[in-house]
Amino acid sequence: MAQAAAPVEFSKTLAGRQAEWIASLTYESIPQEVRTRARLLLLDYLGVARRGATLPQVEPARALLADLDTAPQCGLVGGGRATAAYAAYANAAFGHALEYDDAHWLCGHPGVCVIPAVLALAEREGITGQALLTAIVAGYQSMVWSMGPINRRTLDIGWHGMKVGGVFGAAAGAAKVLGLDALQIANALAIAGSDASGTMEYDQSGGEVKRFHAGMASRAGLEAAVLAKAGLTGPLTIYEGLRGIHKLFSERDHLDPELLWDGTWHIMNTFVKLYPMVGTTHAALDAVGKALNELEAGAGPVRAYDIETIEIGIVDWAIPHGAAIFHPHDMLSAQFSLAFACALRVVRGQVAIMDLADPAIRADPAINALADRVKPSAMEVPAGSDPLFGHARVVLKDGRNATALQPAPRGHPANPAREEDIAAKFREVLAGLVSDDAIEAVLRAGDALYTSDRAPDFVQLIS
Repeated sequence: MAQAAAPVEFSKTLAGRQAEWIASLTYESIPQEVRTRARLLLLDYLGVARRGATLPQVEPARALLADLDTAPQCGLVGGGRATAAYAAYANAAFGHALEYDDAHWLCGHPGVCVIPAVLALAEREGITGQALLTAIVAGYQSMVWSMGPINRRTLDIGWHGMKVGGVFGAAAGAAKVLGLDALQIANALAIAGSDASGTMEYDQSGGEVKRFHAGMASRAGLEAAVLAKAGLTGPLTIYEGLRGIHKLFSERDHLDPELLWDGTWHIMNTFVKLYPMVGTTHAALDAVGKALNELEAGAGPVRAYDIETIEIGIVDWAIPHGAAIFHPHDMLSAQFSLAFACALRVVRGQVAIMDLADPAIRADPAINALADRVKPSAMEVPAGSDPLFGHARVVLKDGRNATALQPAPRGHPANPAREEDIAAKFREVLAGLVSDDAIEAVLRAGDALYTSDRAPDFVQLIS
């Protein structure tokens, strides 16, 4: 016969500790700069989700919702309605469809896991703008606390950190919207752990399922909060236990969770992407741009046929996660191809989302020929640089060359995006899709989040 599980002291478990913090979190206790960050990340998510909703690779999400024929509770970005859980599923998939959503060193992609779950329930429950921001902050904090101790190790093994950890961020944000008490929140986290999973084989051979990992995580986290509210319980040692995720997903090689309980508001360390590419490629693209600018100064533009090689140095673990693909066969593999992006930067002068989505451009012989002359290699992290640094040396056929280092990518916490950068990205990604008046209306609506009025219906505004 199975023996009963030994009782645990609630406040000494990591789930209980998180839950007590989340339950006690108030809008007033959040510093203004953190509230502002949450507002900006919400706007960043909305922009990329609205554009992402137009791409063919997310149509299976709409097909799934049509097949399920769920109750029309909450809005879908771009039109339509579904239950809260499946609105979160679709809206999260839309947000991750561009590979342009925010990222975090310690947990992958928090925004597309946390924000869709919070927005869906915020609409259904009619919460205030202040409550919405508070739930977003709680979700980001929880996702880092949950995933941070193992994220670096899971990348080595091949687990997708966003999918493993996203369930916890979504569960925390959803639980905060639903007003759960500390024990219910802990159970929501514990329940969510049963949905933690997801392989990264897509970065080796492509496939669009990676887009849906965000949807799976957001839906599962929201459902975990609803189930906890209804009385379902889970193992409160879901993180540190013998069969908890910290041991299982890291093969018992993980950081001390205490390192993350240092008073940091983890949402402040989010990376806002200013290229629609996997984050490991951004600094290298910045460095290539610097080297090209040096070569072109006073000498005219550098053409693809002028280039002998583009030598790229990045950290060793980024080679299989961004530099393993040279000739992409779909949009996702293009966004994980540093070589293709470097060639695109030279041939078309930019790395634009709609170029990456275009099969004709992906098949362009000139771009692919130059991609073959891009030479990525592992390099020690230079002194004073972030692990996401990029080093580039562009060598021309006439012997001229230029070298550049980008210590941290633009938009990274060490080189942060400004409010005007995020607003510019928001306008750029929606250009030609949403009217200028609608774009400005959404930006203005963000200011309403600082009040105790009901939160604006951002999904409706952006659609």
